[in-house]
Amino acid sequence: MQVCMMSFSDLRSIGLKDVEIRIYEHLVENGEDLLSAIPEKLGLNAEEARSAVEELTRIGAIESKSGMLTPVAPKAFLQRYIKKQEVECDLRISELRATVGRLQSALEPIYAEKRLGMRMEELLQAIDGLPAMELETVKIISRANSEVCILAEEFSWYYKVREELLSALERKVAVRVILLVKDGKVAQRVDDMKQHGIEVRFSGREWRNTRFTIADSKELTFLIWARKSDSSRIYYRPGYTKNPGLVSVFHDSFDLLWERSDRL
Repeated sequence: MQVCMMSFSDLRSIGLKDVEIRIYEHLVENGEDLLSAIPEKLGLNAEEARSAVEELTRIGAIESKSGMLTPVAPKAFLQRYIKKQEVECDLRISELRATVGRLQSALEPIYAEKRLGMRMEELLQAIDGLPAMELETVKIISRANSEVCILAEEFSWYYKVREELLSALERKVAVRVILLVKDGKVAQRVDDMKQHGIEVRFSGREWRNTRFTIADSKELTFLIWARKSDSSRIYYRPGYTKNPGLVSVFHDSFDLLWERSDRL
């Protein structure tokens, strides 16, 4: 059986400096020593010795207590060293992934515009959460001049946009709402909407994994989700767009569903 002959100097291969190797070798051979004695015994200046000891302590090669330095067994030290390197490598990879993600987000729209003739930000703008989506919905309703179309499940957020809807009605804007649920508290909201001239219909036959509001066939806020195997939902980030093609897809879907829905 061949034995791999390696010496302390081979610690250079994992990044240790000569001064650090000399101190570690000295401590292994002598068991322990005072930090204050190291410079004289090894012919080092005090600052050089202190810096090397700090690094050896950091990587787990030695232990320091009350100025007394003790070497850590090579097996324990080297295993600890490789684990630290793995952690640091993982951190560097995570930072690299984050940087790549930022670069991709910044450069992909430029590529799409230059090579495909399409500006991605004009196609779709992400909205930060449901509260922000409700606020954006209020804004597009306030800008409506002819029509507002809303597809909602229970329209639980009705009273958050009610004043803008009533204001739109005063401007002679037609407001159409399709609900997917009509029981319980929904009935109260339906009565209030109908009382003020909002057209409301119920679609119980066709379930949709999207909710949206369209203003004048020009602006759209929407939320899309997917169902998991346990029937819970995965919500995707809400969006806003005024891209004519994308708005028309949602508007055509609304009109089709409107024709198939029941009057309330």
